[in-house]
This record gives sequence, structure tokens and C-alpha cells, in this order.
Amino acid sequence: MMKYVGKTNFPLKVFSIAIFIWIFLAVSIFLLNKYVVFTGNNLVFPFSVIYPSSFLLVGSLFCLLFLGTGLLAFLHYEKLNFFWIFLICVVLIILGNMGQGNVDIAFLQPFYYKGRQYYTDALNITDWQLWIQNFNKNLESFQLHTKTHPPYTTLLHYAFMELFNGSILGMSLGFLAISVLSFPLMNLLMKNFNIDAQRRKLLLLFFAVIPSVNIYLLVSIDAIVLTSTLLFLCGISQIYIQNKLNFVGVLMASAGLIITNMLTFSGLFLLAFVGVLSLITLYKKNFAVFFAAVISFIFTVGFFYFSFEYTGSNHLTTFFEASHSENPKGFMLLHSPVIYFFTRLEDIGEILIFLSFAYVAYFFSFKNRNFYLFKDKQVNTFSFSGLIALGLMLLTGAYGTGETARACLYIVPFFVLFLKDLRQEKLNVLFVMCLLQTFGMQLIGNYYW
Repeated sequence: MMKYVGKTNFPLKVFSIAIFIWIFLAVSIFLLNKYVVFTGNNLVFPFSVIYPSSFLLVGSLFCLLFLGTGLLAFLHYEKLNFFWIFLICVVLIILGNMGQGNVDIAFLQPFYYKGRQYYTDALNITDWQLWIQNFNKNLESFQLHTKTHPPYTTLLHYAFMELFNGSILGMSLGFLAISVLSFPLMNLLMKNFNIDAQRRKLLLLFFAVIPSVNIYLLVSIDAIVLTSTLLFLCGISQIYIQNKLNFVGVLMASAGLIITNMLTFSGLFLLAFVGVLSLITLYKKNFAVFFAAVISFIFTVGFFYFSFEYTGSNHLTTFFEASHSENPKGFMLLHSPVIYFFTRLEDIGEILIFLSFAYVAYFFSFKNRNFYLFKDKQVNTFSFSGLIALGLMLLTGAYGTGETARACLYIVPFFVLFLKDLRQEKLNVLFVMCLLQTFGMQLIGNYYW
């Protein structure tokens, strides 16, 4: 394996430095927390949530099946059509999570474990209209996740419980059915950027084995947010590439923006992203993205206005109350500068580690032009606009409790797009090393709160 890696000119030095920096920071921050000052980080930097795996024999077998399926798909993907690629991606998600040991741990516990999830509050809903009318009034009585998200997030849990007669497994499968739509949408996004079919197949498989996607796509609300984000990105990218408005692009962008903001206040990321992209395109005297952004914003504001008129739920008020609930003392930098700095470091570190060390090695080997990682200017503008938007959000103090590998799952497509022109042998190595890292992570740890 190492001989093959060496022949492909893999950036082993950067890879090793990345691992060294992680170990150095993990040890240093652990000691700082223990002996000097509270940094706001958890025990193992930068993991916000990590528990030992149950290490059940059946879980290990599922992990081996995940590894074998990934390798077989990698060897034969060129012969498969997109239906089989999508199906294999779903199988990889399920097998990876079944590595936790059984259906209860993989599919059910993320909803009910510790009794502090949206599910707990959803159980108490008897009249959903009355519940949403009084959402702001009762905010402080809800579980942490419920009171820091729009009411529709908890109502989605309630809707699935009603649909499946209270079955958590049914709700879990409902979540999965929506989440896996991210694969055809990711394919469409890549197609918009003229990535050829064979490369799209491998990148979809890679998308499925990225640690953050493989671990969190199964049964988290953030996986559904990934799907709605991709819907928005598909629409806006179509307009961006063609530099002209079209009905389908605006419809997809508007729907994606509305759904994302219904489920999470992180939907503001999409506004920040399209704002940055609009500024860049306006500077180049291209106006289509700006007009699409304005139209999508108007539709979104209109939706929440009519939502307020019908349900009595004020989205803006909920946002400010949720922000106060999460940060009662205001802007973190002003009252807790040490915690602000180290949690920003944790947020970035967790996203990078859950992308895989191999991806980090390629990404930070930008001086090596032989990799062709940042060759496409349209991809660079689009994806770096996303990274800049996320950076601005982090500067505001967002994600103070970390968990960015899950909560910022929407950022992963931007990183995948960078691989459009990565040389084939390098992409092959990246896939295999990412697969191995995810295999190891699913085998030894549990990452749900």
C-alpha cells in the first residue's frame, strides 16, 4: 500500500504534519484544560462528541462489510450505471453505521438516547397547531436542541411519528429516505460543473465514505439539511454557470433556501454564501446570481410571513430568542475570549478531520500544481465563496458547542467540487485512504450526542 502511495506522489509529508499537529493540539489543549484554563473543548480535541464503540462482534463484521463493499465498488464503478452507484452509496451509509453493533445503536439511539433530543419534545405534542403557536412562549422549557432550532424541526419528528404510529424505526427510515436524496442531488451539482460521468461516479462513492457524511447521514436532522442545501446549490449553480436566470434554477434555489431555514438557523449560511458569490459575480458584471438570490430571498421572507399569519410562529423572534438561549452573555469574544479562540479552533479542526487526513493532505498541498486540485476557476469561485461564508459565521461565534462535523455537513459538497480535476491516480489514493479512515472511525467510536 505504502509503495503504491509513494508512486502516486501522495503528499505524505503534509499528511504526517497534519496528524502531528492534531496530536500536539489534542495533548496541549487537554493539559491546558486540566492545569491552566478552561478552553471550552471536550476531552479529545477536536471531537465535540466521541464515545468508545460497543465493540460488538457483529459491529466489526459490518465494518468489514463496509470496507469490502467500498473496495469492490471502487474496483468496478466504471461498469456500473448511476442507479447502482446511488444504491451502493446508500448501502455504504447503512453498513458503516451498523458498525456500531446493532439497529438500536445505529438507527434508534440517536433519537431517544439521554432523553434530550427533538424526539423527547415531539412526544409531548398533542395539538401541533397549538404547540407551534406557543413555541416562543414555551421556548425555555424545551430540550436544548429544540430551543435552538426553528419549530419545524421538532414538527418533522412529530409528523414522522404520526405517519409511522410512533415507531422510532419508521421515523429513522423516513429520515434516511430524505437524506439519501443528497446523492442524486450531489450528482446534479457536479453535472452542472461539467464533471464527466465516470468521475462523478467515483466522487459519489467518495462522498459516501467521507467520515462526516458516512457517520451522520443516517439519522440526523443535519443530513436532511444537507439534502435541502444541495437542492439550493443545484439551482444557484445552474444560474451561476449559465449566467442567466431560468425558472427551474430559481425554483430549486428558493425551495432549498426555504426548507433549510425551516429546519435550522444555520440556513443563514446559504444567505451568506450567495451574498459572497453575488459580490464576486457583480464585480465581474454578471448579474444573474444576484437577481436569483434576491428572488429566492423574497420567496423565503414571504413564506415565513404567511407562516406567521397561519401559525403565529415568528421566525425572527425565535431566532433571537434561540441565540440568546445559546449565548445569554452576548458575543463570546467579548466575555470569554479564551473559549472563543479555542472553540473556533475546534470547529475548524473537527470539519477537517471528518473530511479525512488524506483530503487535508491534498488540500494543503496547494503549491503542487501537478495535483490539479484548484484548476477550475468556476469551481474555485463557487466553493471558496462557501468556505468564506462559513468562516464569517464562525467569526460571529456560531457553533459554540462544536459538533461542526455534523452541524456543518452542508459544507462538504464544496470540498468535493474541488476534486473535479484532481489527477486520477491521486483521486484513487484519496478514496482508499478516506475509506480506511472511516472504517477505523466507525469501528472504534460513536459520535452521536
